[in-house]
Amino acid sequence: LDTMISPSYTSAVAQAIQLPSVSGKDINMALFEFSKDHPENLKNIIENLTLIKSADFDICILGSSEKEFGVKRNIHIWLKPKDLENGNLMILMGYVIMGHPEWRHAEIKISAVFPEAEITQVESDLLERIKLGRLPISPHNLELITQKQDVNIRDIINTKSRDADLTVLGFRPEAIKQLGEEVFTGYDEIGNVLFVNANRHKIIE
Repeated sequence: LDTMISPSYTSAVAQAIQLPSVSGKDINMALFEFSKDHPENLKNIIENLTLIKSADFDICILGSSEKEFGVKRNIHIWLKPKDLENGNLMILMGYVIMGHPEWRHAEIKISAVFPEAEITQVESDLLERIKLGRLPISPHNLELITQKQDVNIRDIINTKSRDADLTVLGFRPEAIKQLGEEVFTGYDEIGNVLFVNANRHKIIE
């Protein structure tokens, strides 16, 4: 760990993405954190996402809550429409976290939620991705959930991941341009949430 003092949030980010890695390898990911109960810092994070993306970094944003990481036993990963390209990195992050001694007894649950009209085609596409190795999971570890017309995806996630110790969601910069902070809010019923954006599709061997 190292500490850097900078006159502004943006200058700190700019300096951080140019620093060499402690391990000698190139840095390829930036991790930010904001409090879900007091999300004032979220504005600073959003304002600097374009700078981070310009450096071809993957981005993770942890929305932390008073529940913290609970007993570190359940990791819920959610695949949603329009952000499937984040899927492999989200799954990879789940396995990386499980490599930590405190998470060694954890289990990963992967859920895909899509509108009712799309669910059959989505199931076929996801199974094909798994078959081709583009999605590194077993079909038995994948739960497909139909999103009814009058039900918000956030409500489904809040209900089904209420007891998860960590919930992993994807996000897209395009959505932030339209919705701003709303992309990261509304998950009040669950604990810590890790939002993941992959700079490019990850192939996991």
